[in-house]
Amino acid sequence: MNRIFELETTRFTLRKIDAGDLETLHNYWSDDMVTKYMNVSFKSIEETQQMVDLLNSLPETGEGRRWPIVDKKSGVVMGSCGYHNVKAEHRRAEVGYELGREYWGRGVIQEVMKAVIRHCFEALELNRIEAFVTVGNNRSLNTLERLGFKPEGVLREYEFTQGSFHDQVVLALLRSDCTSLTYLPFINNSS
Repeated sequence: MNRIFELETTRFTLRKIDAGDLETLHNYWSDDMVTKYMNVSFKSIEETQQMVDLLNSLPETGEGRRWPIVDKKSGVVMGSCGYHNVKAEHRRAEVGYELGREYWGRGVIQEVMKAVIRHCFEALELNRIEAFVTVGNNRSLNTLERLGFKPEGVLREYEFTQGSFHDQVVLALLRSDCTSLTYLPFINNSS
């Protein structure tokens, strides 16, 4: 797998999570509004450090990559995004993201996920990118559908988080879906 350490968009840089990001990420990952539909919610900075260590180890094992979303102008970390659950033999992976609530509604995830999708299809040569969204998280469903992901069904009581089972909508974006998406012009049906 290609070992790209940074991605860049017009407004944002995606880079390795470093020690200076810990407190900011902890604030997001312990915010009940941000984590409402996530399978994590940390109470202590030590839990957040363990997650950062895990996320930073993903590239070494070829299992994924998680980047902080850094605003180029201010240098502020606004959230994180990336891919995981890489199945190289099947040429697929899963994407995920979160954003501090003060940055919601600014098109941040749309912009950075286009770079992540491009990376997954071009550098990793994936054929399928999946996303799992808790039923009720309409904001995330709408974001993914605008990115070209297609809903494929509902997995009933698929995740046990925050004390109960939750249904998950599975969505996917295929390489062949991207021939009509203007932000991925390098992909064609002959790939």
